[in-house]
Amino acid sequence: MHQALADSTFRIQCGVSSGSGFSYRNNNIVVTNHHVIEPNLLNNQPIAAITENGTQLRATLLSHSDKTQYDFAILELEDPLPANRNVLQPNLTAEAVRGSKLLFSGFPHGIHDLLVHEAIVSGPVQQHAFYIDGSVNGGNSGGPIVNSAGELLGIVTQRRFLGGQSLQTLGQQVAQLGDQCAGIANRGSVQIMGIDFRQFANMIAQGLGAMSQVIEANANSGIGIGFKIQFMNAEFERLGL
Repeated sequence: MHQALADSTFRIQCGVSSGSGFSYRNNNIVVTNHHVIEPNLLNNQPIAAITENGTQLRATLLSHSDKTQYDFAILELEDPLPANRNVLQPNLTAEAVRGSKLLFSGFPHGIHDLLVHEAIVSGPVQQHAFYIDGSVNGGNSGGPIVNSAGELLGIVTQRRFLGGQSLQTLGQQVAQLGDQCAGIANRGSVQIMGIDFRQFANMIAQGLGAMSQVIEANANSGIGIGFKIQFMNAEFERLGL
């Protein structure tokens, strides 16, 4: 079952955004998160679905939900699905029961190595989502979640870690500092006690930015959130897929 799950999973690349996705219901359909392919919606960046061995398939966006609600995107492959790939099928009666074992797969941190993880359902979040106890990281977004019978339960969508809001605030402050440094550079160098303040402030901004990115990338409390597949199935039915 672990290999079958891996054989259904892709790395999704869209501009600078990288996440995961999987074949679902039909050979020419791949699903992922809305936020993974957002560069396509913003400035028409191309979407690629990439297999574990590096085969790259072109994909176009068929439909998507609001990323603040169900956060899914349905893609259609422009290239044929390679041989020996697995297509996950729906089971609308499968439930994410607290304590039940599950598997999820994807490309954490955007690395090119496909990883399959074991986890459990920790509890409900809302009607459309559930907590999973497992190593969910950036890049896992859009990956499949299946139960011990291999039945699709949901799609990896979020991770939870302490200090996330603080890191977002720091990122905004670093961006503002960077803008101020750029403004100073346009007006020439400023010397304070023999120190080039423009260069000094720019170094601080770059250092803080790099630090916040490293902390956020590696922060992992072992808590992830999966969104139930039923809501995406409703869109499949509407599209007649």
